[in-house]
Amino acid sequence: MKLRRLIYTSQATKKLSKRNLLDLLHDSRSYNKIDNISGILMHSNGYFLQVIEGRSDVIEHLVGRLLIDSRHIKFKIIFDCSVNSRLFPSWTMSCADFDNPELSLIPGIRTDLKDPKVIKDLITSLPEIADFLLEKLNNSGNSSI
Repeated sequence: MKLRRLIYTSQATKKLSKRNLLDLLHDSRSYNKIDNISGILMHSNGYFLQVIEGRSDVIEHLVGRLLIDSRHIKFKIIFDCSVNSRLFPSWTMSCADFDNPELSLIPGIRTDLKDPKVIKDLITSLPEIADFLLEKLNNSGNSSI
């Protein structure tokens, strides 16, 4: 079955603490488990880049919810395509907080999520980033860095 991979960026409406991010992750997982959506939420200095994967109709419904979510503004779809397989098959949603120094271990990664060139580089490198994050998170026993 064909799946849909959608990547968007947005900006938080308020400064997020680690607790806020964990609450957001918890909420996302609850909905995504029901809808069989997988992906990762990347955060840096109040900016988000999220990769979501699932059936097209389910992703469309999620986009509708995201558009009215008051926790973020400037919602912008930057990549939307059909795919045969998931990059994050076992994650209902993980979180990579690029404000965390551990993520500086990703070779060559820049994390200014408001810079269009950085976003383009992240998308281009997404399979490698996914592999790195999957290994790092699976080895740590956590679902967020």
